Amino acid sequence: MASTEDLVIHELNGDFFTTLGLTRGPVLGDGMSGEVVLTTFKDHPSEKKAVKIFSLLTPDGGVRSHRLFNTEVRALQGLRHPYIIKYFGSVRCPEHLIICTGYCPNGTLTSKLDNLSFGLCNKYFFQLASAVRYLNIQQRMVHNDIKPDNIFIDANNDAVLGDFGLAFAIPPSSTVVSTAGMGGTLHFNAIEKEVWSYVDPLKLDVYSLGVVLMCMLFNRLLTTDTMYDILKDKQLLMAIPNPLGLCVLSMIQPFPCHRWTMAQILREVRKMGYSTSPSDAT
Repeated sequence: MASTEDLVIHELNGDFFTTLGLTRGPVLGDGMSGEVVLTTFKDHPSEKKAVKIFSLLTPDGGVRSHRLFNTEVRALQGLRHPYIIKYFGSVRCPEHLIICTGYCPNGTLTSKLDNLSFGLCNKYFFQLASAVRYLNIQQRMVHNDIKPDNIFIDANNDAVLGDFGLAFAIPPSSTVVSTAGMGGTLHFNAIEKEVWSYVDPLKLDVYSLGVVLMCMLFNRLLTTDTMYDILKDKQLLMAIPNPLGLCVLSMIQPFPCHRWTMAQILREVRKMGYSTSPSDAT
Protein backbone atom coordinates (compact mmCIF):
# COMPACT_ATOMS: atom_id res chain seq x y z
CA MET A 1 0.00 0.00 0.00
CA ALA A 2 1.21 3.48 -0.85
CA SER A 3 2.32 6.01 1.76
CA THR A 4 0.32 9.21 2.26
CA GLU A 5 2.86 11.04 0.11
CA ASP A 6 2.15 8.62 -2.77
CA LEU A 7 -1.62 9.12 -2.76
CA VAL A 8 -3.02 10.60 -5.96
CA ILE A 9 -5.80 12.98 -4.89
CA HIS A 10 -7.30 15.64 -7.14
CA GLU A 11 -8.09 19.08 -5.73
CA LEU A 12 -11.32 21.00 -6.40
CA ASN A 13 -12.08 24.48 -5.10
CA GLY A 14 -15.84 24.10 -5.53
CA ASP A 15 -18.58 21.56 -4.97
CA PHE A 16 -17.77 18.14 -6.43
CA PHE A 17 -21.13 17.54 -8.10
CA THR A 18 -21.66 21.06 -9.46
CA THR A 19 -18.10 21.55 -10.72
CA LEU A 20 -17.99 18.24 -12.60
CA GLY A 21 -21.55 18.37 -13.95
CA LEU A 22 -22.80 15.41 -11.94
CA THR A 23 -26.21 14.54 -10.58
CA ARG A 24 -26.31 13.42 -6.97
CA GLY A 25 -28.72 10.50 -6.74
CA PRO A 26 -30.13 8.38 -3.91
CA VAL A 27 -28.11 7.13 -0.97
CA LEU A 28 -26.80 3.61 -1.62
CA GLY A 29 -25.32 3.03 1.81
CA ASP A 30 -24.34 4.74 5.03
CA GLY A 31 -21.40 3.57 7.13
CA MET A 32 -18.93 4.74 9.74
CA SER A 33 -17.02 6.84 7.21
CA GLY A 34 -19.94 8.58 5.51
CA GLU A 35 -22.64 7.99 2.96
CA VAL A 36 -22.36 6.48 -0.51
CA VAL A 37 -24.55 8.00 -3.21
CA LEU A 38 -25.40 7.05 -6.77
CA THR A 39 -23.92 9.59 -9.18
CA THR A 40 -24.62 10.12 -12.86
CA PHE A 41 -23.11 12.40 -15.48
CA LYS A 42 -25.62 15.00 -16.67
CA ASP A 43 -24.32 14.72 -20.24
CA HIS A 44 -24.24 10.89 -20.08
CA PRO A 45 -27.03 9.79 -17.71
CA SER A 46 -26.44 6.12 -18.43
CA GLU A 47 -22.94 6.36 -16.92
CA LYS A 48 -23.27 5.72 -13.19
CA LYS A 49 -20.74 5.65 -10.37
CA ALA A 50 -20.84 5.13 -6.62
CA VAL A 51 -19.43 8.10 -4.71
CA LYS A 52 -18.43 7.90 -1.05
CA ILE A 53 -18.59 11.26 0.72
CA PHE A 54 -16.48 12.04 3.81
CA SER A 55 -17.54 15.25 5.52
CA LEU A 56 -14.87 17.67 6.72
CA LEU A 57 -17.45 19.71 8.66
CA THR A 58 -17.20 17.57 11.78
CA PRO A 59 -16.49 18.48 15.41
CA ASP A 60 -12.91 17.19 15.08
CA GLY A 61 -12.30 19.32 11.99
CA GLY A 62 -12.33 16.35 9.65
CA VAL A 63 -9.42 14.52 11.31
CA ARG A 64 -11.22 11.16 11.43
CA SER A 65 -12.58 11.63 7.91
CA HIS A 66 -9.08 12.29 6.59
CA ARG A 67 -7.75 9.16 8.30
CA LEU A 68 -10.49 6.89 6.93
CA PHE A 69 -10.27 8.49 3.49
CA ASN A 70 -6.49 8.06 3.29
CA THR A 71 -6.72 4.43 4.40
CA GLU A 72 -9.25 3.57 1.72
CA VAL A 73 -7.53 5.48 -1.10
CA ARG A 74 -4.18 3.97 -0.13
CA ALA A 75 -5.70 0.50 -0.47
CA LEU A 76 -7.81 1.00 -3.58
CA GLN A 77 -5.46 2.90 -5.87
CA GLY A 78 -3.16 -0.08 -6.42
CA LEU A 79 -5.79 -2.81 -6.85
CA ARG A 80 -6.75 -4.36 -10.18
CA HIS A 81 -8.92 -7.47 -9.91
CA PRO A 82 -12.23 -8.47 -11.56
CA TYR A 83 -13.88 -9.19 -8.20
CA ILE A 84 -12.67 -6.12 -6.33
CA ILE A 85 -14.56 -2.85 -6.68
CA LYS A 86 -13.12 -0.68 -9.45
CA TYR A 87 -11.52 2.55 -8.28
CA PHE A 88 -11.81 5.65 -10.48
CA GLY A 89 -10.20 8.32 -8.33
CA SER A 90 -10.45 10.57 -5.30
CA VAL A 91 -11.04 14.28 -4.83
CA ARG A 92 -10.48 16.79 -2.04
CA CYS A 93 -13.05 19.60 -1.88
CA PRO A 94 -13.42 22.44 0.66
CA GLU A 95 -16.12 20.62 2.64
CA HIS A 96 -15.80 16.98 1.57
CA LEU A 97 -13.45 14.20 0.57
CA ILE A 98 -14.66 12.02 -2.29
CA ILE A 99 -13.91 8.46 -3.44
CA CYS A 100 -15.38 7.39 -6.78
CA THR A 101 -15.84 3.68 -7.50
CA GLY A 102 -17.83 1.42 -9.77
CA TYR A 103 -21.58 1.10 -9.24
CA CYS A 104 -23.05 -2.35 -8.61
CA PRO A 105 -26.77 -2.14 -9.49
CA ASN A 106 -27.78 -5.42 -7.84
CA GLY A 107 -27.11 -4.28 -4.29
CA THR A 108 -25.22 -6.09 -1.56
CA LEU A 109 -24.91 -9.78 -0.81
CA THR A 110 -26.95 -9.18 2.34
CA SER A 111 -30.02 -8.48 0.22
CA LYS A 112 -29.56 -11.78 -1.68
CA LEU A 113 -29.01 -14.20 1.19
CA ASP A 114 -32.57 -15.35 1.80
CA ASN A 115 -33.05 -16.87 -1.66
CA LEU A 116 -29.48 -17.60 -2.79
CA SER A 117 -29.18 -20.84 -4.77
CA PHE A 118 -26.35 -23.29 -4.17
CA GLY A 119 -25.04 -22.57 -7.66
CA LEU A 120 -24.76 -18.85 -6.96
CA CYS A 121 -23.26 -19.56 -3.55
CA ASN A 122 -20.57 -21.63 -5.25
CA LYS A 123 -19.94 -18.95 -7.89
CA TYR A 124 -19.80 -16.05 -5.43
CA PHE A 125 -17.54 -17.93 -3.04
CA PHE A 126 -14.87 -18.71 -5.62
CA GLN A 127 -15.02 -15.15 -6.96
CA LEU A 128 -14.44 -13.81 -3.44
CA ALA A 129 -11.80 -16.45 -2.71
CA SER A 130 -9.93 -15.30 -5.81
CA ALA A 131 -10.12 -11.69 -4.57
CA VAL A 132 -8.89 -12.60 -1.08
CA ARG A 133 -5.97 -14.65 -2.42
CA TYR A 134 -5.01 -11.69 -4.64
CA LEU A 135 -5.16 -9.29 -1.68
CA ASN A 136 -3.38 -11.47 0.86
CA ILE A 137 -0.70 -13.02 -1.34
CA GLN A 138 -0.07 -10.73 -4.32
CA GLN A 139 -0.78 -7.39 -2.65
CA ARG A 140 0.22 -8.29 0.93
CA MET A 141 -2.96 -6.63 2.14
CA VAL A 142 -5.74 -7.58 4.57
CA HIS A 143 -9.26 -6.31 3.85
CA ASN A 144 -10.12 -6.68 7.55
CA ASP A 145 -13.90 -6.26 7.22
CA ILE A 146 -15.28 -8.93 4.90
CA LYS A 147 -19.02 -9.32 5.44
CA PRO A 148 -22.15 -9.45 3.24
CA ASP A 149 -22.70 -5.68 3.55
CA ASN A 150 -19.28 -5.08 1.94
CA ILE A 151 -19.84 -7.50 -0.93
CA PHE A 152 -21.65 -6.07 -3.94
CA ILE A 153 -23.38 -7.75 -6.87
CA ASP A 154 -22.59 -6.08 -10.18
CA ALA A 155 -24.49 -5.87 -13.47
CA ASN A 156 -23.05 -9.26 -14.54
CA ASN A 157 -24.31 -10.89 -11.33
CA ASP A 158 -20.74 -11.26 -10.08
CA ALA A 159 -19.67 -10.78 -6.46
CA VAL A 160 -17.37 -7.79 -5.94
CA LEU A 161 -15.50 -7.01 -2.72
CA GLY A 162 -15.66 -3.36 -1.66
CA ASP A 163 -15.32 -0.91 1.25
CA PHE A 164 -11.62 -0.91 2.12
CA GLY A 165 -11.92 1.53 5.01
CA LEU A 166 -10.27 -0.87 7.50
CA ALA A 167 -7.73 -2.44 5.14
CA PHE A 168 -4.07 -2.57 6.09
CA ALA A 169 -0.78 -3.63 4.52
CA ILE A 170 1.20 -6.61 5.79
CA PRO A 171 4.71 -5.34 6.55
CA PRO A 172 7.48 -6.93 4.46
CA SER A 173 8.71 -10.26 5.85
CA SER A 174 6.24 -10.08 8.76
CA THR A 175 4.39 -13.23 9.79
CA VAL A 176 2.39 -11.57 12.58
CA VAL A 177 0.74 -8.16 13.02
CA SER A 178 -0.50 -6.26 16.06
CA THR A 179 -4.26 -6.23 16.72
CA ALA A 180 -4.12 -2.78 18.35
CA GLY A 181 -6.78 -0.58 16.75
CA MET A 182 -7.49 -3.19 14.08
CA GLY A 183 -11.29 -2.94 14.18
CA GLY A 184 -13.72 -5.10 12.24
CA THR A 185 -17.30 -6.35 12.61
CA LEU A 186 -18.79 -8.52 15.35
CA HIS A 187 -19.51 -12.12 14.26
CA PHE A 188 -17.25 -11.75 11.20
CA ASN A 189 -14.04 -10.98 13.10
CA ALA A 190 -11.57 -13.82 13.49
CA ILE A 191 -11.72 -14.88 17.13
CA GLU A 192 -8.02 -14.31 17.76
CA LYS A 193 -8.41 -10.58 17.01
CA GLU A 194 -10.41 -10.25 20.22
CA VAL A 195 -8.02 -12.11 22.53
CA TRP A 196 -4.47 -11.96 21.16
CA SER A 197 -2.08 -9.02 20.79
CA TYR A 198 -0.43 -10.41 17.64
CA VAL A 199 -2.01 -12.55 14.92
CA ASP A 200 -1.24 -14.19 11.59
CA PRO A 201 -2.53 -11.68 8.99
CA LEU A 202 -3.08 -14.37 6.35
CA LYS A 203 -5.73 -16.08 8.50
CA LEU A 204 -7.97 -13.07 9.23
CA ASP A 205 -9.79 -12.59 5.92
CA VAL A 206 -10.05 -16.36 5.55
CA TYR A 207 -12.10 -16.64 8.73
CA SER A 208 -14.35 -13.73 7.75
CA LEU A 209 -14.98 -15.17 4.29
CA GLY A 210 -15.72 -18.51 5.94
CA VAL A 211 -18.48 -16.86 7.95
CA VAL A 212 -19.80 -15.27 4.75
CA LEU A 213 -19.81 -18.71 3.12
CA MET A 214 -21.83 -20.08 6.05
CA CYS A 215 -24.31 -17.20 5.69
CA MET A 216 -24.71 -18.00 1.98
CA LEU A 217 -25.13 -21.74 2.59
CA PHE A 218 -27.76 -21.24 5.29
CA ASN A 219 -29.45 -18.24 3.62
CA ARG A 220 -29.24 -15.87 6.56
CA LEU A 221 -26.91 -13.77 8.66
CA LEU A 222 -25.41 -15.83 11.48
CA THR A 223 -24.21 -14.90 14.93
CA THR A 224 -21.05 -16.54 16.22
CA ASP A 225 -23.07 -18.71 18.63
CA THR A 226 -25.44 -19.89 15.88
CA MET A 227 -22.53 -20.65 13.57
CA TYR A 228 -20.77 -22.81 16.14
CA ASP A 229 -24.02 -24.61 16.92
CA ILE A 230 -24.17 -25.53 13.23
CA LEU A 231 -20.54 -26.65 13.26
CA LYS A 232 -21.31 -29.04 16.13
CA ASP A 233 -24.00 -30.74 14.03
CA LYS A 234 -21.95 -33.30 12.11
CA GLN A 235 -24.96 -34.53 10.12
CA LEU A 236 -25.73 -31.01 8.94
CA LEU A 237 -22.12 -30.39 7.98
CA MET A 238 -21.88 -33.66 6.06
CA ALA A 239 -24.86 -32.51 3.99
CA ILE A 240 -22.85 -29.58 2.57
CA PRO A 241 -21.57 -30.76 -0.84
CA ASN A 242 -17.87 -30.56 -1.55
CA PRO A 243 -15.88 -28.54 -2.30
CA LEU A 244 -17.75 -26.01 -0.14
CA GLY A 245 -17.97 -28.46 2.76
CA LEU A 246 -14.18 -28.75 2.78
CA CYS A 247 -13.87 -24.96 2.59
CA VAL A 248 -16.16 -24.40 5.59
CA LEU A 249 -14.20 -26.82 7.78
CA SER A 250 -10.87 -25.32 6.65
CA MET A 251 -11.88 -21.69 7.23
CA ILE A 252 -13.97 -21.64 10.41
CA GLN A 253 -11.32 -23.08 12.69
CA PRO A 254 -11.24 -21.20 16.01
CA PHE A 255 -7.47 -21.63 16.29
CA PRO A 256 -5.62 -19.96 13.40
CA CYS A 257 -2.89 -22.61 13.45
CA HIS A 258 -5.57 -25.07 12.25
CA ARG A 259 -6.99 -22.67 9.68
CA TRP A 260 -5.67 -22.79 6.13
CA THR A 261 -4.67 -19.75 4.11
CA MET A 262 -6.75 -18.99 1.03
CA ALA A 263 -3.95 -20.20 -1.24
CA GLN A 264 -3.88 -23.55 0.63
CA ILE A 265 -7.65 -23.93 0.45
CA LEU A 266 -7.81 -23.35 -3.29
CA ARG A 267 -4.88 -25.69 -3.85
CA GLU A 268 -6.57 -28.50 -1.88
CA VAL A 269 -9.86 -27.98 -3.73
CA ARG A 270 -8.02 -28.43 -7.03
CA LYS A 271 -6.38 -31.60 -5.70
CA MET A 272 -9.87 -32.99 -5.08
CA GLY A 273 -10.59 -32.51 -8.77
CA TYR A 274 -12.85 -29.47 -8.45
CA SER A 275 -12.48 -26.28 -10.45
CA THR A 276 -11.59 -23.12 -8.55
CA SER A 277 -12.21 -20.90 -11.55
CA PRO A 278 -15.05 -18.48 -10.68
CA SER A 279 -16.33 -18.72 -14.26
CA ASP A 280 -16.66 -22.50 -13.88
CA ALA A 281 -18.23 -22.40 -10.41
CA THR A 282 -21.88 -22.27 -11.47
